[in-house]
Amino acid sequence: MSRIDMAELNDFLHGLRSSNAEAKAMIRKIKEAAMDYAQDNRLKGEAVSTSKRYFTSTYTSICQSIIEALDESEERLSQYIREFGSQVDSSPSARIDAEILQEAMAKVSQLQRKEEDLHRQLTAPNTKPDMQQVYAVKSRSVHTQLLKAIEKENILERYLAFEQSHGQFFSALDELIRATGRAVQELLQQVTFNEKTGTYSVPTSANNSLLLMNKALQAARKENGKDPFPKAFEDYTLFAYTYVNDQGETVTMWLLERDGKRATNQELQDFLEEHGQELNPLLYTNLSGEELERKVNDSWKEGVNYLNGQKVSGFSGGVLKSSAYVASVKDAMDDAGLTEMTLSLGFGIAAARNKTIMVKKVKKPEVGKISERISDSKTVQKNIELSKKVRGTKGNVDDISWSLNKNGANINGRYYSGHALERMAPDTPVVRAELNTRAQEIAKNKGLVPGTKDYYDFVKNYIQPRNIPPSVVEDAISNGVKTPGNQINTWKYETNDVIVIKNNSGDVITVIPK
Repeated sequence: MSRIDMAELNDFLHGLRSSNAEAKAMIRKIKEAAMDYAQDNRLKGEAVSTSKRYFTSTYTSICQSIIEALDESEERLSQYIREFGSQVDSSPSARIDAEILQEAMAKVSQLQRKEEDLHRQLTAPNTKPDMQQVYAVKSRSVHTQLLKAIEKENILERYLAFEQSHGQFFSALDELIRATGRAVQELLQQVTFNEKTGTYSVPTSANNSLLLMNKALQAARKENGKDPFPKAFEDYTLFAYTYVNDQGETVTMWLLERDGKRATNQELQDFLEEHGQELNPLLYTNLSGEELERKVNDSWKEGVNYLNGQKVSGFSGGVLKSSAYVASVKDAMDDAGLTEMTLSLGFGIAAARNKTIMVKKVKKPEVGKISERISDSKTVQKNIELSKKVRGTKGNVDDISWSLNKNGANINGRYYSGHALERMAPDTPVVRAELNTRAQEIAKNKGLVPGTKDYYDFVKNYIQPRNIPPSVVEDAISNGVKTPGNQINTWKYETNDVIVIKNNSGDVITVIPK
């Protein structure tokens, strides 16, 4: 027979949560380190590419499985304690020893007989008054003992029923822990790296262990009332793009396709946002920044914003589909005079990430002005041809500002420093990924150690794209308040939106949003 002490169990749960929090923080760092390595574009070569694929496909899955096992251990134990309280004994300090309860249960019939004997003696006609008082006291004492014994009997009955119904309560969690352990051991012992060929050898047993681990993970989630996948899961092709957000966290953007086209499914999208990292990497395809950019551009040709799946209808959609410069989204939009309109409507990668786009930099066009802007096709086509001609004669490429040229770039006849370009760039995953790579390289050159607070703060502060188009800068230079800059031979131009620092040569040194 078993024993249980709820006070000890609650203390154990408290300690489990504390130790799990530390373990999860460590596992997440391992996972982030693997992802950072997989996204480090400074490392080249087939061996490196193979290594990156290996770490992406294995470490992500294993780390998530371990984190899930830790979460499940807390959830299952908490549920066990709650159900014990509702089905057996609600006292937080309840202690049950089945053997002692069984002994108490065996005394019930004995106490019942004793109580009956005392009652007969108490009510017998020949019982003297002084003895009646003695029998009454004994009867009350036996009755109290009987009630306690009956209560213990009831508790034992409830506990045995509870124990029987919860016999397999932790079985799925136990299997998940074992399966994860087996997968880790297989990878440690069976996977080998061939230095000559630059390839990893992953035996079938290791792949099978990973599949069994994911199967155990889904079984544990299902047992805990979590549906593994929405019904429409198999109807879509899944893509994942991983980047560093403005908090310095590694996050994933999930994208759905159906029959080769961008598609939307809110239920599945919500599921992926919450549980996407738990999926077997075989179920989705990781996109590089270049691959995502290509999909975005190809989708524009069809009049669809790839990042949110919305169709661009009307004349603006036609311009995007027909423009010969659609490979550069910003060129096409600038050419047609649609940049401000699309920014205000929330297009682009930043919109897909729920970022506020140009709240202060670009005022939302009035409906009438938008209608005027897109109503005359001849005017728009004229803008396109004029922009092409300017690019062809002067070599001014607007989209170079978004390519983050380290050495700066010439935009519409004015030189912008590399620092200015970084501050003006749109807040997109592609831009953030590039800035993150630069920040890490600079931080290491400064002697900062990865994983330290100084390193993290430097990288976080470096990545600050501000969504400031060149037109806003030119407006500040033309119409802003001009005052001497803090450095010699520099000038400051200030508007309600930005501060632009320019030197005597007319070069833009930096741009500071308000």
